[in-house]
Amino acid sequence: MEWFYDNNGQQAGPVSREEILRLIMQRQIKPETLVWTQEFGATWRPASAAGLVSPLTGLLRMSAGSSEHWAWALLVGPWLIQRLTLLILDWRQIPDSGRVGPLSVVGMMSLLLFFISFMLDRNSLRESGKTPPGFWWWLFLPGYFWKRRQIVGRGLSLLIVSLVLLAVNVTEKIYQFPQIEKELQMQHGQTAQPAPSAPSEPGQENQQEEL
Repeated sequence: MEWFYDNNGQQAGPVSREEILRLIMQRQIKPETLVWTQEFGATWRPASAAGLVSPLTGLLRMSAGSSEHWAWALLVGPWLIQRLTLLILDWRQIPDSGRVGPLSVVGMMSLLLFFISFMLDRNSLRESGKTPPGFWWWLFLPGYFWKRRQIVGRGLSLLIVSLVLLAVNVTEKIYQFPQIEKELQMQHGQTAQPAPSAPSEPGQENQQEEL
């Protein structure tokens, strides 16, 4: 199939589909660039509406199948951000009392990256003609990647890495549980201590002695 495209107001082509995809990858053709092929009749269409470029992500719609880069961003991105933040805080010897603010900001950034990557990965599956796993699989990523592998037919490495990260996180929580329990007991002990009585005035002490 031959394609034509608009090049600064002038018609360029014909080129093959492989060539036009290469031009898109090199950003010589953008989602809004007008393209034409014989199937369009007399109407030129933007590349985003011609089945070449995703209107949401600007990514190529390759016939070979969906890409895994958003899946890897979903799986590894938030985890790496949090790990690097903890390493930086340890390297700078920031006490626990001073970590609340930075960790809260990083947590929000990680959560935002997580959901953006999750939605874009599901969108890439739809654009490749497949039905993505259900939305609520974000609550259990190994299950999401297990379903994704069944749908796509590949992605074993994603599933294995998700299981490894889950095992690491669970092991860390088990290892930190005694320390967390100790801190909770200390806080409970502090709240359980009776408040000291207010000091009485000297006149009141004398009156009590006379009585």
